[in-house]
Amino acid sequence: MPLQTSRLRTEVVILGSGFAGSLLALLLNKIGRKAIIIDKARHPRFAIGESSTPMANMILGALANRYNLPALTPLTTFGTWRDTYPHLVNGRKRGFSYFQHEKDEPFKPANNHSNELLVTASTDNYRCDTHWLRADIDHFLFQEVQKAGVQVFDNTLVQALSTDPSNADTWQVQAQNNEQELSIEAAFVIDATGEAGLVARHLDLPDLTDQLQTHSHAIFSHFVGLPTWHDFSTALGADTTDYPFFCDDAAVHQCIDHGWMWMLRFIDGRVSAGFALDCTQYRPNYSVQPESDWASLIAHYPTLQHLFSKAKLAETPGKLYRTGRLQRLWGKTAGKNWALLPHTAGFIDPMHSTGIAHSLSGIEQLVSIMEMYWGSDKLELALQQYNNRLIRELKFIDLLVAGCYPCMGNFDLLTSYTMLYFAAAITYEERRMG
Repeated sequence: MPLQTSRLRTEVVILGSGFAGSLLALLLNKIGRKAIIIDKARHPRFAIGESSTPMANMILGALANRYNLPALTPLTTFGTWRDTYPHLVNGRKRGFSYFQHEKDEPFKPANNHSNELLVTASTDNYRCDTHWLRADIDHFLFQEVQKAGVQVFDNTLVQALSTDPSNADTWQVQAQNNEQELSIEAAFVIDATGEAGLVARHLDLPDLTDQLQTHSHAIFSHFVGLPTWHDFSTALGADTTDYPFFCDDAAVHQCIDHGWMWMLRFIDGRVSAGFALDCTQYRPNYSVQPESDWASLIAHYPTLQHLFSKAKLAETPGKLYRTGRLQRLWGKTAGKNWALLPHTAGFIDPMHSTGIAHSLSGIEQLVSIMEMYWGSDKLELALQQYNNRLIRELKFIDLLVAGCYPCMGNFDLLTSYTMLYFAAAITYEERRMG
């Protein structure tokens, strides 16, 4: 039996329903813009990009307040999140912690903490930042979109994007799911598909990835049964009495030659862990399975190998993922009737946890533009300014991250270079508060 064809008309089509696409739909609804979301998959689903920052929480709180979305306000601190949404898994993040490992040597805590760095980002365990279990938070925001009455089509594949031959200002989106074929006419399209970059590829935008200095790849998953680094390092003789916070309540960086391992701990015992590695120094071996690559790598760091010896892959996703080069950058991020959200426009690296904050910053800018200039001849100029800012921001993040990789193995140098990021982040936070 042929599928039924549904013909729809809307102002904005959002491609992708991760947290950014769903949040954007909620905000557009609040400013009176009619939107439709299309996503090829269904929630809940595994995703990474899990560590929030004070900057992220400031922006999220401001959006919730400005656009009257009180359901989002509790998500801005660990304590209010747990009080309000105990069924949504998150993790406590007091700051950032770094530990230097030497290749083929067990970790040896230094009496003067010279191979450790803890950077505090919050004052206490209640008002601190969070790790987002993305399967939960993305699903939650998607459900909020549905509650708001925004039309959504999940498990729906976009088959074609085009502009109307008789009206270049109108998009035609063809999509299909198991129940129907969709033919959607829209004035504006927003690409929140991340690496897929549906709009970017349709428009054949220039690829500026080669201009980026960072050159890393990753191997990662979620684990259960992983001991805390605090307990493990204390057993090795580490003096934690003067730590400003419990070192696992952080974005933990286990620094190794040519890269680092992240460890993000959730309240249900799951740990997001993965290696981010300099491709120019540690080339990925795609001739072997990711599990073999992980085992070969971790074998050179005895303490990490011991730490993970009894850990198991979490049921979801139940496997290790290995990427190609993480970095990407499109040469244009907005036009007169389309825009890419930051994670679609480009990506640099998980170091410094910039992803959530940058996505929220882009959403804040884009919604403000559409609120002020929709239907105005100033819209195109404002979108050009959004484009220019977004590319500058991605290149700046690249600069802050790229310099860290050559410093791996020299912890004093890494510490100094890392402070450039914290200086930039604190400056932004102070200016925003001021």
